[in-house]
Amino acid sequence: MDSQASPFLHTLSEVVGNQHVLTSPDDKSFYTTGYRVGQGDALAVILPQSLSALWQVLTRCVAEDVIILMQASNTGITGGSTPDGNDYDRPVVIISTRHLKGIQVIDGGQQVIAYPGSTLTELEDTLRPLQREPHSVIGSSCIGASVIGGLCNNSGGSLIRRGPAFTEKSLYAQITEQGEIALINHLGINLGETPEEILRNLENKQFSTGDAEGWQGKIWAEDYAEKLRDTESASPARFNGDPHYLHDGAGCAGKIIVFAARLATFPASPSTETWYIGANDEKTLIALRRFLLNHLDTLPIQAEYIHANAFDMTLRYAKHMILAIRQLGPQSIPGLMARKAKWDVRVKKSKCLPKNLTDRLIQGFNQITPPLVAKRILDYRRRFEHHLMIKGEGEQAGQLTALLDQFFAEHQGEYFVCDQKEAQDAFLIRFAVAGAAISYCDYLGIDPNERLIAFDAAFRRNDDQWLFDLPLELRDQIQADSCCGHFFCLVNHQDYILKPGVDGKKFKQAVIDYIEQRGARYPAEHNVGHLYTAKDDYQQHWRKLDPTNTCNPGIGKTSRHKFWQ
Repeated sequence: MDSQASPFLHTLSEVVGNQHVLTSPDDKSFYTTGYRVGQGDALAVILPQSLSALWQVLTRCVAEDVIILMQASNTGITGGSTPDGNDYDRPVVIISTRHLKGIQVIDGGQQVIAYPGSTLTELEDTLRPLQREPHSVIGSSCIGASVIGGLCNNSGGSLIRRGPAFTEKSLYAQITEQGEIALINHLGINLGETPEEILRNLENKQFSTGDAEGWQGKIWAEDYAEKLRDTESASPARFNGDPHYLHDGAGCAGKIIVFAARLATFPASPSTETWYIGANDEKTLIALRRFLLNHLDTLPIQAEYIHANAFDMTLRYAKHMILAIRQLGPQSIPGLMARKAKWDVRVKKSKCLPKNLTDRLIQGFNQITPPLVAKRILDYRRRFEHHLMIKGEGEQAGQLTALLDQFFAEHQGEYFVCDQKEAQDAFLIRFAVAGAAISYCDYLGIDPNERLIAFDAAFRRNDDQWLFDLPLELRDQIQADSCCGHFFCLVNHQDYILKPGVDGKKFKQAVIDYIEQRGARYPAEHNVGHLYTAKDDYQQHWRKLDPTNTCNPGIGKTSRHKFWQ
């Protein structure tokens, strides 16, 4: 810690305590390294314990003219919540909201107010006794993703009817062009006048949801389901930077600091059924998507795709994730990831141990344990290349089954209705795919920043293809690949692990050219992070939110310098 920085860090420690100002490389490592990609240095990592402390930390950071990088669970796919390199023009301070958990249930459970560090799992657990559900359910929650992080990224989630994470009602801090910080209350709740009063009343639940005047707003993307039914549209249903879903914290990508958001909850389905579908031609599934969207009275809850390659990679390299979720619950994953990160730091310091020892031990366990997946699912994996899991409400089971019978009387492919274990296994495999590619790289000692290229594309609603159909010259550069996605939304998550020596930047640009040629938009829901170039209209939106370019500069390949120079 240099002498000039010490007085500033001392003022922060006065707010949060010395133990919550991390400055050693080992302590900072978990926060400065992305879950998949991205890494850079930071002057310090600050862990405020209350919303009031967060405000005090922010005012001191703004006064010191440092870069502010807000971080929730650090589970991002595109590196957007960590520093990217070390070529910033100001010191970087990471403010972790990990300890700012909290869900306030309001309006009889029909809405909630979520704090910056609240996780999807925490929200699910809070609503379960009320027989309500959040915008997103198990999926990103498997790795501890945060509610506010999803909102800031317009994350789509897997629930077909609910669309991208969105609300117009939030409480946030914004840095003005004059370099002053302001707390803006758009929650639609009267909490007082000063920042201190507003935050004190919110934290102490001293408010009424019916006493605000003159400010209304939507609290979810209520028009999304009808957008999906338009299967003839030549535009995607959703993508990051879609102006239709940008408002205050929604889609802000960390350019403002969200203290709380008001979100809708939804009635939990009293009973569900899951249909497991196998096919060897992607066009069969494309036709099935259009058929069901055009004929179902009510859209299903989820429709998730997994390719055979992703299936195999997940059972081989991410089986430990499946078992951990099954045995310990999704709430255990963030803690396990944090402990693994600490062990990795210790192992790398040893000169006599392999740097990926922890990953070797994990993969050794994965190799000697049986698949532990339902037999019918494994049988479909042996027989089919394309796998689709559709979850619907029990009351629509008759119609959906009848439509599947009608469809497969004329098309190649099969389906079965899952029992409870099969349904659980199917979705655990699907959502463990996100960690499979990184586990593959860790075990084989592959640098994911160099050789793991991830794409997150929203295809046209009238597209007649699902897979990335790359030319042979690009396919020859790929060592392994994995594909999954939200199929009815036509949101495709494609991972490529490149062969040694391949120029990752050239490969990535060639695939981006291919995506654009197909009329797709990217990314669809993981936000641009530091991997994608943000479109001009998205960049202009950020400039309005953060005119001094203090918060998360460089996101979307933009300027890292003050005032966007």
